[in-house]
Amino acid sequence: MISRTAAWRARSRRALEILAAAYLAGVWLDGTGTGIPARVLPRPLSYFLQVAALFPTAAVASIDYRAEGFVCREGQWRELDTRPYFPIDANDKENRFSRVMHFFRDNRKTMNALDAYLVERHNAGGNEDGIEADRSIGGVRLSSLRIPIPPPGSQLERASRRSLASYPEEQRKVFYHTPRSKLSERCGTAVESTN
Repeated sequence: MISRTAAWRARSRRALEILAAAYLAGVWLDGTGTGIPARVLPRPLSYFLQVAALFPTAAVASIDYRAEGFVCREGQWRELDTRPYFPIDANDKENRFSRVMHFFRDNRKTMNALDAYLVERHNAGGNEDGIEADRSIGGVRLSSLRIPIPPPGSQLERASRRSLASYPEEQRKVFYHTPRSKLSERCGTAVESTN
């Protein structure tokens, strides 16, 4: 005959096995995105099942922001180094230009003000920004670089600033450019193509 203690242990063990199986099933259900645990359980309990989806939208690319200036005399876009115009943390991704691009790239008013600022600052001269000081610019083209993050375990390259031309076209995404009418006004001539 089984003693009471042994019977209690057997029942306790079985209850813990069922609880563990239910917990693992809940983690799995939450990780698959079904949302069942969140609908069925109270929020405090549901919280403990969310370990499988800690990073459901983890980044697959590092984002860097760049500017190009439209050189009036040449009628073409050339890379404009914004670091002289945003000197705080100029050499890293926490500089003010990158912050503006990250938070306000969809805000047309802010992009227009940034456009005017960069054109004015370059045309005033006195800064090494990648375009000769005697070459006035009529506008800017702002873009983001989507640089793929290498898979886990592969060799990592330390962050460095490479020229915009060194990145493939599929990694670049233009999200703002000075309107053609504004380019014509600033350059003093009709601008045919801004590609």
